[in-house]
Amino acid sequence: MVALTLAVVVAMLAACGSDKKGITNPTDVSGSYALATIDGNSLPFTVPNNPTHTVVVQSATMTLGADHSYTLAGTGTSDGGPSTQVVADAGTYAFSGSTVTFTSTAYAGLIYSGTATTSAITETVPGAFGGSTNTSFTLVFNKTS
Repeated sequence: MVALTLAVVVAMLAACGSDKKGITNPTDVSGSYALATIDGNSLPFTVPNNPTHTVVVQSATMTLGADHSYTLAGTGTSDGGPSTQVVADAGTYAFSGSTVTFTSTAYAGLIYSGTATTSAITETVPGAFGGSTNTSFTLVFNKTS
């Protein structure tokens, strides 16, 4: 009887120890997001190592639909010209746990991923996405709605 009681207490303590308090994994990531930082830098952000143009990202938004579609659009300047669209993508996304995987339909074969919380998505995109020779960029999008 003592062994059974001890086993029950151990099991209860183990269950309490696995409580995920403080974890902010969302149950749904659909909504609108605004780009906050690129590689930890605030906007505007000059894309480094672009061999052909000087591209400055001034703002970007990302919308994730409940149907698992997404769009991403960013405005900025190229070579000091007027404000225009400097980055765009669209496709589908999959969501599991805190991982969001984006599969582009605008760029054949482009797949990138991110980590979601209830208030933001941090994603790593290939450097070529911004016309750079950098391997990748880390983007933080804050949820706006």
